[in-house]
Amino acid sequence: MAKGRPRRSNVRRTKSGAISRAKSAYQENADAIALRMRVFGLTEKEARDQKASTYVGRLCLAGLRNNTDGISPAQYDAAVAYLEARQNFKRAVKSPDALATGNGGASGVEGPGYDEWCQRAVRKWEAIQTAIQTEQGFHENRGANMYAAVNYLLERDEQMPHMIGDLRLALNAVGHHLGMISRERAITAAAA
Repeated sequence: MAKGRPRRSNVRRTKSGAISRAKSAYQENADAIALRMRVFGLTEKEARDQKASTYVGRLCLAGLRNNTDGISPAQYDAAVAYLEARQNFKRAVKSPDALATGNGGASGVEGPGYDEWCQRAVRKWEAIQTAIQTEQGFHENRGANMYAAVNYLLERDEQMPHMIGDLRLALNAVGHHLGMISRERAITAAAA
């Protein structure tokens, strides 16, 4: 039998089990959470998830609920890796980010190893683009428009449900190229 003070009930606790002292933090974004729940049809737990802020994240949450409606977590990870590679490429070529901020380029002096980092970022981006292009060129994917799906659903974060299938194909190509999705699993899933 445990000795000591009895454990308090009906109090919020942190993940470690300690009593949470942040009384108002849980209700801080209640209006935004309620809006996400109403507009996107999410549960409260899903609406509080960080993934619910983007369309691809909501597709991942839908895929966790029902595999036919969304994308898999591995495809979501491939989408995050794609966006990171795109951001690194834009930084490497000092491209302005017109859609997001309206400014761009780098200011100041770059540190040692910057040239090598830029070359790696450009090579990785070009390899990802080649992987999508190769997947697009397969005969069975002839009617797909993977570039448009990636552009609208990932880069611009727009909701276009008719492009989800093309996005899945593109994310599978990115995931295969980066080693996030194994080819064996993809072959067995296609055969089932």
